[in-house]
Amino acid sequence: MITENDVISIGVLKRTHYKDLPEFIFVKRDGLFVPFRSEQISDLRGEEGFVLKGDIEIDEGEMAWVDFEGWTLQEGEKDLGKIVRVDDSTMNIFAELEDGRMLPLHEDFIMEIDEEAKVLRVNEPKTYHR
Repeated sequence: MITENDVISIGVLKRTHYKDLPEFIFVKRDGLFVPFRSEQISDLRGEEGFVLKGDIEIDEGEMAWVDFEGWTLQEGEKDLGKIVRVDDSTMNIFAELEDGRMLPLHEDFIMEIDEEAKVLRVNEPKTYHR
């Protein structure tokens, strides 16, 4: 049986022209990871896809946006809140905070990644502050 430790999320499936995917993509159904052939991605659009960790090459130290879920988002030393979900279903990536606010995530906004403290320090555009 395949467990959470065996797979890595590749995000929400949205396009049918994925390149360099392994033969099988997994989707979580009723708590189990169900395999589908990569050609079936169009049938799985909108669902989170997973692949076996051994089936893809990951650069050491490289993080995915979803890895920031559960982290604290800060601007400077000011806590903006805890990231409860990262929405990467479109070209624009957003962090959903505990209070429901959605803030954009972009490499240009990230000032520091503190993996030990699980803090993401950003310099958000001022139009997002209330």
